[in-house]
Amino acid sequence: MQKNLKSKLNYARFGQISFVFTIGMAMYLFTTIPHNWWILLTVIMMSAAIEPGLIIKKSINRGKGTLIGILLFLPLIYLLQLNYRFIPLVFILLSIGISVPNAKRYDISVIFMTMMVFTMNAYNFTVPTQEGPFEATLNRGICTVIGIIICIAGDHFLFRRFDYSRKLYFLLQHELCNMLEKKIEMIRNAHKQKLNRYLIVENLRESFNQAYTTIATSAESIRLSLNTNAETKQKINDFDITIWQLRKAVFGLYYSECILQHNQSSEEHLERFKHLIDKARRNFISLRN
Repeated sequence: MQKNLKSKLNYARFGQISFVFTIGMAMYLFTTIPHNWWILLTVIMMSAAIEPGLIIKKSINRGKGTLIGILLFLPLIYLLQLNYRFIPLVFILLSIGISVPNAKRYDISVIFMTMMVFTMNAYNFTVPTQEGPFEATLNRGICTVIGIIICIAGDHFLFRRFDYSRKLYFLLQHELCNMLEKKIEMIRNAHKQKLNRYLIVENLRESFNQAYTTIATSAESIRLSLNTNAETKQKINDFDITIWQLRKAVFGLYYSECILQHNQSSEEHLERFKHLIDKARRNFISLRN
């Protein structure tokens, strides 16, 4: 069942990206909207979200970041005309702002990207244009709104109705618990298989960091959904607390088994792990709301 569900989710994700990209490309190629390439750029940037279902949040951040970037760009472009020596310095500072990504504050990255693109376009004209900075800013703001609407539409029709976020989180819950059980078996068989204890802990860290980050992002998309009921949110919160306790139990077993080599302590950690894994499985969400 998990393999079939994973295949369906992959097809749904591919369909969503194809849909919004096709609409964005069509708006760029077949419309006469000023700066219509900005629509395609907005769609591409927003479709790069880690987790489908977070489009609403990313749209808010995108819109907020673009608006703030526009408000900062307008006085900046006029101030730079007073002394053109500051132009290279401004580009350097904006490049630094773009190159320091912040996953939790996407709006900050958008502010620097908006100011960088607007500033670059303000100085790359080889012929005079009738469009001033204010008109260009207004047109690109409109294109940003159109791009956001396209992404929200794709997210709603292809994910809200399909319950993508719920099904993905359900799948990740199963995969995480299965992974934890495999790690326990690996630790318990470390002496028999003569595994390097330093490589074991490195393997645990890499696996846990990736799995826990993914499921945390997926959980956030469900919490932000207006269709999620209180019972499901409570299960997600309980599961989140439990898996962090499981992480501690796994590392505790590793320390007892591979470092201290204390059988009694290992058995205590193993019993605690079994209790917590049962608790985690009881907090699996259902596929239907």
